[in-house]
Amino acid sequence: MVGVPRSKRCERCKRIKIKCDETWPTCTPCLRAKTLCSGPPNLTKFINNGRHTPVAEESSESETMVHFVTSGKGVKNLKSIRHQGLPNGAQLGHFRLSADEPRKNLTTVADRVAARFVGYLTHERAAWDMLASAGYNRHLPVRLSESAALRDSVALVCSTWSNSRRNVPPDQIVDPNLYGKALRSLQRSLEDQQLQLRCETLAAATLLERVELIFDTHRPYQRTRHSFGISSLMSARGPPNPNDELDMHLALENHASMISHWLVHGGENFYLTPTWAEVIQPMKSKLEKSVPAERLPCYTLGYYYGFWPGLVHEFRRITNHPNESLKQELAMNFRDRVATLESKVIDIGESMIERALLTGRMLEQLDPETPIGKKFCFESIDLLSSVISYGMIRTVFNRLQSQVNDLLGELDFLLEADHRNTCRLTWMCIPFILGLGMAPSMMFATSIFLAYEGANEVEKEYLLDVIMKMAAYNGRYPEDRSAIEHIMSNTAKALTGRDVFAPSIQAAAKGEE
Repeated sequence: MVGVPRSKRCERCKRIKIKCDETWPTCTPCLRAKTLCSGPPNLTKFINNGRHTPVAEESSESETMVHFVTSGKGVKNLKSIRHQGLPNGAQLGHFRLSADEPRKNLTTVADRVAARFVGYLTHERAAWDMLASAGYNRHLPVRLSESAALRDSVALVCSTWSNSRRNVPPDQIVDPNLYGKALRSLQRSLEDQQLQLRCETLAAATLLERVELIFDTHRPYQRTRHSFGISSLMSARGPPNPNDELDMHLALENHASMISHWLVHGGENFYLTPTWAEVIQPMKSKLEKSVPAERLPCYTLGYYYGFWPGLVHEFRRITNHPNESLKQELAMNFRDRVATLESKVIDIGESMIERALLTGRMLEQLDPETPIGKKFCFESIDLLSSVISYGMIRTVFNRLQSQVNDLLGELDFLLEADHRNTCRLTWMCIPFILGLGMAPSMMFATSIFLAYEGANEVEKEYLLDVIMKMAAYNGRYPEDRSAIEHIMSNTAKALTGRDVFAPSIQAAAKGEE
């Protein structure tokens, strides 16, 4: 009958053609079969018979978004699937809920988790939340019903957000029961050949890695395992699907995690291979309309970040080369290539900062409370991340060139002055970073470690004070000032090829290799 749902049966009952008793959230046949019930279908038919008043209608070749008002209540976010005229002027349309929101009738666990997740994403403080600002978030709610691993990971994220905003103690922010449940669900998906390479499984692993990095301060550090898993998954899956925005965002936002992984553990950056590059490069233009403008420079700079691990490992090989004359030739060639990369990064970064200052999206203010004397204020967390990313990669390229000069017995005063100016760019962001809270501040600790070497004695004391505040919040770092300085020194040197990463935080604190 026109205007009535075709069937209220769940997907499994329709597929195997059995009667569904519609006892939601799990019908009896699915309960007996011990399978996940999909709940009632999203597909509903509507009729325009003159008693429905159209509020807005936007049409395109691919799809139409239609909003109706029925009995005084709005029916929002419907996508037109099919539209046809009927005799006597009536019209028939098939509509489905749009992909950026969960269903309004919350009949399954996935629906309830999705609704809670959307609530957090639309919270007034979400724009300043490092976890909420990730580009893939808005694509997750409608995918929860397709993956138990993703559903449980999102449930963990919601719980963690809630605990963080209620200012619970740092060691209680991550619920151990939900964390364990999410890990077990992810493990089951990885063991299932049909699920292990799906986009939703990668999204679940990504969320666990993000929660671990930002919030999990006192339990054993699992980020290394997560990064190994994400690297293996992405390598096995191959390039992202250019027609799936979730897949594209996961590829771009996981790049930073993979850079850290390759710096510490080595391995090939598959993002730079021809197979991946021909997919990744056009993706940025595709996402221009769906991501904030301030985030695009971060994605563009990400391409040059891709060279970082390879350059660091190459510099170590040059340093240890047995042939002295060949070593000098390799070093000069290496320095020229790094200088070329840095010039391209400067073009991107300086134009970004100039535009942000001219438009007022980034302000430079006096700051008498710090030895730096000035500070930056930002309109968005995306712009902050882009500026920090620019400062980090410039510092890395600068230090690599300086180290080659040391190897060749040369000195470049302009290069050293440029190093200090670049470090100052990072220092001026610190007051704003601390204003975001201790948990998100930890995301920027590495940039402060890299910028530490460019400071004078007074500035170093200030930077140590900042890191000591973070150490007091983060239970992984020692509270001894000299130990923190050893950790910062080891990290900065290892990130620029002058040292190897210490096997543990404790070893770095003691100055051990």
